Amino acid sequence: MKDERRREEALFRYAVLGDLLHRTLRRGEIGRALRDRAEKLWKGPDGRERRVAQKTLEEWLCRYRRRGFDGLLPEERRDRGKVRALKAEVEELILAMKREDPGRSAQLIYDELVSVGRLRRSDVSVSTIRRLLRREGLTGARMELERPARLRWQAARSGELWQGDALHGPSLFDPASGRPVRVKIFALLDDRSRLVPYIRADFHETQTAFLTVLCGAVLRRGIPRAILLDNHGSFTGSDVKVACARLGVRLIFARPYDGPSKGKIERFWRTLRARVLDRLDTLKVTTLDDLNLRLSAWVESDYNTRAHSSLGARTPLEVFEEDAEEIRFVDDTGAVEEAFTATLSRQVRADSTCQVRGRTLEVPTEFRGRAVEVHYSLLSPDRFWIEDGRSRIPLREVDPEANARRPRQRKPSEKKEEPPATGLNPVEEMLRRMTQKRRESDDE
Repeated sequence: MKDERRREEALFRYAVLGDLLHRTLRRGEIGRALRDRAEKLWKGPDGRERRVAQKTLEEWLCRYRRRGFDGLLPEERRDRGKVRALKAEVEELILAMKREDPGRSAQLIYDELVSVGRLRRSDVSVSTIRRLLRREGLTGARMELERPARLRWQAARSGELWQGDALHGPSLFDPASGRPVRVKIFALLDDRSRLVPYIRADFHETQTAFLTVLCGAVLRRGIPRAILLDNHGSFTGSDVKVACARLGVRLIFARPYDGPSKGKIERFWRTLRARVLDRLDTLKVTTLDDLNLRLSAWVESDYNTRAHSSLGARTPLEVFEEDAEEIRFVDDTGAVEEAFTATLSRQVRADSTCQVRGRTLEVPTEFRGRAVEVHYSLLSPDRFWIEDGRSRIPLREVDPEANARRPRQRKPSEKKEEPPATGLNPVEEMLRRMTQKRRESDDE
């Protein structure tokens, strides 16, 4: 199993166990909670629904408690050889037919596909199509989503839930692209206290930009138990999921196009725009560092220390500090650095290179033909290295043209001593025996 698939499977197991990983349960509660999960259907990394036996869940839980997130990684390759009932292109066609005409029933879709030759009646049944439509939320003739009820809610304590989001800010000159680019502002907000642990603008809306904000927030305000995010790629990527799983943070994703579900940070954006972004002096704010300096100054000196009506005229900082004993503050920065580091196994080729995330990296020649662990920083995806004992060896992308001009240094060949002669030669021995036999026959 490839590293990417093993990581996706580990993230699936982490999601199935959910809050059991961080709750203190009494005797008997663990068994009941695992039985409840064993009775449910779970959507696996391959998109298919499956059940997980209670004994398997118990094994996952024990392995997580012993080794953390790495304990959930599959230890060996498991090819089950299952074949999908429907091909991917047929699934897409079924979903497109349902969206085109919501009045089409599963039976009608089945009959139409059979009549045009896209399905054979022996391939699948109508119930297979019904399950596909149900999985994709396309059941019912009209497929109308009911408007969700909005109830005012908040986390029970600080550090229990953070909300994260990104906002498009002003346009600034990007030296890398050589043109003005609209910056993206990432921020995290504590649901209970409304405190902003960290805020930062970037030219790109990527996983790296969000992970930089998350790392800064964790170092300053501790590790949250969960984070509520939207479905943008900068939040749903595998790097974000791995970092949060290593930190013991549960990710919660809002429904697509459901901004009000993250109402607190949406309200923060409105305050930020009214008090800061709309009042920036464009003559003084010309670089990304200028903007980040003003964002941090406003959050720390004004927003976090200003009384909020929703907090009973208390400040976010006061409410946050009330729950200081419950917050998981960071004692070991090395553990945080490890959480924001990923590792992949690679085989070094004969030309001293290996492939990592679409890049061809040059490895020291002494590692040729060996399997190595390549590490890379989630905060700086261009930084790759391998570890040899206590030494960290940085890697760089291969430059074939530069290598063509590099001198080849060969070790001087050492003159080897000739091994002592044994005197054994099977060909000569065979000739000697034949000659001896002929002489004996001639003498007779």
